[in-house]
Amino acid sequence: MKRNIKLLSFLALSFVVLFSSCKKKNDPSPEQQRVDELSATWVIVSASVNPDFPAGEVTINFNGSNLTYSVTNLQLFEDNNLNHAGVFSGEGSFSVDPNNTNQVTLSPGGTITIASINKENGNLSINYQSPYQKATDDEQTITLNLELQ
Repeated sequence: MKRNIKLLSFLALSFVVLFSSCKKKNDPSPEQQRVDELSATWVIVSASVNPDFPAGEVTINFNGSNLTYSVTNLQLFEDNNLNHAGVFSGEGSFSVDPNNTNQVTLSPGGTITIASINKENGNLSINYQSPYQKATDDEQTITLNLELQ
């Protein structure tokens, strides 16, 4: 009987030690998941307001390890009247809104909204507000469609 009690006590203690030493897996926050999805170099393939925008000439790189972004060929983007509101700059930092992970703030710059993202298929669609076609025109929603580079 004593032997059974010792054995049961040992087993109970073993289970306690075994299960108390296991930590739960720390799942990334929704913000971190969005940062991970964005982290890549994306090529602009179309702009909703300008069907003549030269596809493949401008890229946006989001670096999730240090939360920075950069835009290559920004002047071409601006020459096509797509940045009158200064939403994008050549480079800066970005942050994801913890209350709405589709809202991304660029600093310096403005706010973009992720309309859709599918990194597996390599597609990203973002919206932002800017005057088009002239800087004095009313702001409108501009949609950029991008693909992974």
